Amino acid sequence: MTDDQIAFQRRFYDQHFAKRAAAVAEQLAHPLLRSFNDRVAARIYDIGGGPRPTERVLEVGCGDGLLAASLRSVAASRGVTLAYTGLDLSEASMDLARPHVVGDLLAGDAAELLGAMAGGSQDIVVAKNLLHHLDDPAGFLREAGRMVGRAGRVVIFEPNLTCPQFLFFNVLAPQRERHYFKGRRRNVQALADAGLRVERTEQFGWLPYELAFVIRYPVFRRLFKTGRPATLDRTARVDARLTRSLPLLASYCVWSAAPAS
Repeated sequence: MTDDQIAFQRRFYDQHFAKRAAAVAEQLAHPLLRSFNDRVAARIYDIGGGPRPTERVLEVGCGDGLLAASLRSVAASRGVTLAYTGLDLSEASMDLARPHVVGDLLAGDAAELLGAMAGGSQDIVVAKNLLHHLDDPAGFLREAGRMVGRAGRVVIFEPNLTCPQFLFFNVLAPQRERHYFKGRRRNVQALADAGLRVERTEQFGWLPYELAFVIRYPVFRRLFKTGRPATLDRTARVDARLTRSLPLLASYCVWSAAPAS
């Protein structure tokens, strides 16, 4: 990103995360949101080139650590040791993540931080809701591919352009989300330009978990707070069925990619 864009993004997210302290604790404990993040984490491991007894996972744009918490709990449930590193532009996000994230947390520009890391030092590099913030996604993906080497995988979750919840919110923030409106083709081209071979493409998630549960306002979290296992399982199955049936309205397009050579 340009210096001006980096400064803009940092200012926004420092202000954004500073307001989320109370919400993060509530979100970590929310059964439906936690079940969604656990499913995201499980999918990352499933398409991340494993299984391995130890997973070295680098999450770029880790935010307040909600996904990091699920990456750890899902790894533990599978008998896997997680060696986690999280990167984010915002120092305020690190302050929120540190109490519940086990691993290394680094604040700064992704390109600079990755450039200082050793190649082949990670098994999985995951970026969720990140590419559409970057002016040069291919440059980031090239570094991500260097991080994982031939045996690892780069896993990307990007919001679908045709997803109503993301479209609504991103229209309200055109400067911050401007690359989102370039859609899926931009991400596919960036993967190719970075020398990555796409091994899997799929849609993920249909119900508006992040619209309802990740926003700062607690009304939906309090309304849909059931923790009954049967309800959580049924909701996950409905979500998966809707994603298969109506993929254009799914929340995310997901790619798993490896260095082409």
